[in-house]
Amino acid sequence: MNMKTHVIGGAAAAVIFKSFTHAPVVVWHGELLFIGAALFGSLLPDLCHPGSFIGRKTMLLSKGISKTFGHRTVTHSWLMLLFLYWAAPYWPYGAANMVQEGLLVGAISHIALDAMTSRGVQFFYPIPIRVRFPLFIKTGSIAEKQFGTFVLLAASITLIHRYIVLL
Repeated sequence: MNMKTHVIGGAAAAVIFKSFTHAPVVVWHGELLFIGAALFGSLLPDLCHPGSFIGRKTMLLSKGISKTFGHRTVTHSWLMLLFLYWAAPYWPYGAANMVQEGLLVGAISHIALDAMTSRGVQFFYPIPIRVRFPLFIKTGSIAEKQFGTFVLLAASITLIHRYIVLL
């Protein structure tokens, strides 16, 4: 999937996660922090791809990960989720829970979206088993754009229901 689809997927996952867990809107800055962390988390697994948006921003790290592990391996696996779960509580300013949840929701959405492609992901890395959905979407295709539009629409409806209708 491309960056736009991952960002849409991360935002949708964040809004839907908050809505379906029935988490109350306590403070707006906390909600924004959670959604921002989810957006960042939705791009983070592509650290293993030097040509990706985040890979270009962290070129040295990205090339190192790519050369050592390859694409869609360690950063698209349970190890990445475990790392994010472990590292997020060290976030400053007492926002650890919001950041941790957001990063995990975003990263899970990224991994799930990449599992919808023909190549899939090595979720059980270091075991070299590729995981993919039975029906898959070609990256950059019209189907991906239509899927992204559908997810954006679903997220928008959920967002309106959560933040506007409930006011």
